[in-house]
Amino acid sequence: MTDWVIPAITASASLLGTMVGGIATYWTSKKNYERQTVAEEERQKFDLLRDATVRFVSAMTEISVASAGLKEISAQWAEVTQRLAHTEDHEQFLTMAREIDPTIPTNLDRLAVLFRVVRATGALEDDIKRAITLLTELRLVAPSDIADSAQRVIYTAFAQEITSALSPDRRNAAVDAFNGAINDFVNRVRHYMHVEDHEFDAIDKKALEHLLEF
Repeated sequence: MTDWVIPAITASASLLGTMVGGIATYWTSKKNYERQTVAEEERQKFDLLRDATVRFVSAMTEISVASAGLKEISAQWAEVTQRLAHTEDHEQFLTMAREIDPTIPTNLDRLAVLFRVVRATGALEDDIKRAITLLTELRLVAPSDIADSAQRVIYTAFAQEITSALSPDRRNAAVDAFNGAINDFVNRVRHYMHVEDHEFDAIDKKALEHLLEF
């Protein structure tokens, strides 16, 4: 074998090793960068969802407690609201409600009818706008199951607000429904963010009794 063959083979092997090492380093760096990018995007997504969730839960907890305006209207309409709240016959209940708002459909349940009656006074407009704004924000950053759960929270928050003002004797059931909806919503968010479930009460019944004394 000539004197130049062995050095040439050695040089080729060295070059090949350098190329293979360079390619391996490139792919390792590329994969690390991709993983870091995905992790950063997920972190930003979680941050947006967490912030939207905190604002949403805070607002819904406030909405769920009867506002001063709603209690004032309840006092002004004491006779009407009390009759509505304590009328068990659905047909009679619906007839009374349609005297206030003739556009109320006949196929609505009791809470939906009460909601329409109270909304006719304008007392809920600010709360409704606030709820819709926050729900829209959640829909932009949350999966559909979380957004759907948020809608249930809104429903039970308004149920609690209206019940507190018009039918205090049914308050406990409304509180339980609201707490259940909040727990479902929060734990869906926690599950999505890879955090363990947690049970809590957004509204404490005993504290609420003192807040809503009539």
